[in-house]
Amino acid sequence: MKVSEQASSELKKALDSFEIPGAGIHIFNAQGCCGPSIQMDIAPQPANNEIAVNIDGIDFFVDQELLNTLASVTIDFGANGFRLNGLQKSGGCCG
Repeated sequence: MKVSEQASSELKKALDSFEIPGAGIHIFNAQGCCGPSIQMDIAPQPANNEIAVNIDGIDFFVDQELLNTLASVTIDFGANGFRLNGLQKSGGCCG
């Protein structure tokens, strides 16, 4: 997993405003109507099934089952917010 400079800057701002030492970016799989999707939020610490991966001074708390899925992903930030570039999607959207 990689993080663009813009995304790194924005994630650091978000973590600074969270104001909890040791907090990191929680990356997890969420089930939706279109199948699983990768989500991010801020967490005070990793969950039991997660490992902490430090990239550019940012701790990412990632479920061990997602590590292979995220291996070729670059987290980027632009006009529409955060984006996971290179994420291989499975299945299509219903509806």
